[in-house]
Amino acid sequence: MNRNTVIIKSNKYGLIVILDDKIPFDELLLDLADKFKESANFFKNAKMAVSFRGRVMTKPQEKMVVDTIVNNSGIHILCIVDEIPEHEEYYRQAVELAEEKQEEGDGMFHRGTLRAGQVLETEHSVIILGDVNPGANVISKGNIIVLGSCRGNVYAGASGDRGCIVAALVMKPIQVRIADKIARSAIVKRVDTCEYSMDPKIAYIKDNHIYVKQISRDTLNDISEEEENTSDSVQ
Repeated sequence: MNRNTVIIKSNKYGLIVILDDKIPFDELLLDLADKFKESANFFKNAKMAVSFRGRVMTKPQEKMVVDTIVNNSGIHILCIVDEIPEHEEYYRQAVELAEEKQEEGDGMFHRGTLRAGQVLETEHSVIILGDVNPGANVISKGNIIVLGSCRGNVYAGASGDRGCIVAALVMKPIQVRIADKIARSAIVKRVDTCEYSMDPKIAYIKDNHIYVKQISRDTLNDISEEEENTSDSVQ
């Protein structure tokens, strides 16, 4: 393996993979596999975003690179993004929220994009490692967290739990429903980059309405206060 063809840089929430643009793609994949096999014990089962530098790739090539990384390292790649400094903070908030919500009870991971006509239905909270495209539907009796773009229909708290939330790195759904409350939005034109501009948001019920706000510590505290108030009123 030519060690200079693949260089890995990392922080707590993401990877930057620098790829040589001069060698044949097949050779690059072999070098990539070797490099990540060497680093597998370091990354273990980490959940990370990934950015690529040094080589322009087609979408099929990008997918082959991601599959090579996953198959040789055990890393869970949450999404692929362009390099914008403030994105690291977005990933930190989204990953922490996903882990926090999963710890609250039973949950499941779904890896892959949901396309038009597909329906994902679960008794538990769900973390989707991919996009929810227009025409796709997600129905959960718990929380729904999309580590990608949410542009379809999502229904959290399907058993009537108003304390459930919907969160996404890109929150542009056709319809959000939480328990008995519904919010609708216009279809937003797709942005061509890597593929969307990150703007992580969370939807939750407060004062009998669905609010959609940017993910921040203040917003999470607001949700916690609402849950406490609901709990007190029930008692």
